[in-house]
Amino acid sequence: MSPRNPIALLENDGVLVLGTSILDAFDRLEVLESTAEALINSRPLGKVAPMSDRVIKELAVAFSLD
Repeated sequence: MSPRNPIALLENDGVLVLGTSILDAFDRLEVLESTAEALINSRPLGKVAPMSDRVIKELAVAFSLD
């Protein structure tokens, strides 16, 4: 775990989330939970298509993640 990777999924056990505060960690946990729910609920629609590296870089720039 690191500031760049603040979440660890523990197989068959749970999740470990770090943050700069309890509120920050909770916010990250909520994002993780919403993402997992979206992936599970989208299964009937077919295979997940990952975003291209170009799109991910554009999002990183747009949200100042670099």
